[in-house]
Amino acid sequence: MFISFYIIGLIILLMENIIGMFGNGFIAVIYCIDWVKSRKLSSCDMILTCLAMSRILLQGIFIAELFIHIFAPGTFNLNQVQKSLSFLWLFANTAGLWFTACLSIFYCVKITICNQPLFLRMKQTISVMVPKMLLWSLLVSFVTSIPLMWGDLFSNSTVEDKTWDVTYFYFIILYSATSFIPFIIFLTTSILLISSLWRHIRNMQCNATSFWDPSTEAHVSAIKALISCLILYIFYFVAMTVLMLPTCLTDPTWTPALISMVLAAYPSGHSLILILINPKLKQALVRIMQIIKCHLKGEIF
Repeated sequence: MFISFYIIGLIILLMENIIGMFGNGFIAVIYCIDWVKSRKLSSCDMILTCLAMSRILLQGIFIAELFIHIFAPGTFNLNQVQKSLSFLWLFANTAGLWFTACLSIFYCVKITICNQPLFLRMKQTISVMVPKMLLWSLLVSFVTSIPLMWGDLFSNSTVEDKTWDVTYFYFIILYSATSFIPFIIFLTTSILLISSLWRHIRNMQCNATSFWDPSTEAHVSAIKALISCLILYIFYFVAMTVLMLPTCLTDPTWTPALISMVLAAYPSGHSLILILINPKLKQALVRIMQIIKCHLKGEIF
């Protein structure tokens, strides 16, 4: 039974990462083309590009570790290979969390209706703040990942057998602090944005002649997308927390496979949601699908 679950888990994990690589690669390519053409990117496009690139790196490491685990399991016994992959994985993961927080802050400030002077001031300056926010996110992610380059972080604990040594305990505190903060930011801004959109929908329903119009439907779709992203993010954060626990507190047989599938689902699912709710990305996807459809028809006939 475990062997069947293991094979199914590997197939699901590989499919999740491939879908995520295509989704995030699509986002990065579209905005890089825009940047080459216009020599500039909007603040939102800048965040989405950075987020997509961090996830491409993250999922590339996922796939590399998956193939190494299947075809060359002994490679993980090499300390330098393990430390390098751990450093890159932690950096990409932390950067992705902070970029997601930046995106949620940007959407919240731009869309949420609030008459507070501080909030109105943020609306005026958020576009200027975005490059600084992204740079700080990269800096925090890099500094957080540095401990993996010191000596042997897992000197008394490997990826397969983590124990509560002092070094690992300090690492847990450092990682928890740098991952919990963007999680709280994302959670808070998402709730504020969902509440604001819901109030706006109620106002439109009260003032409009028809109960349901395209504008209302668009806002409802946005709320559904936000809730979906929030659920994915919460599952991802919980999975990351469980992953960092010592193996004595988790099941070594089933936990790694389940956690890996949850971790791979978030960057893949979130990228697809971003494509579907972003007009520019959605239109680009439709054009590409039409070109592929016409090309296939031409080959058939």
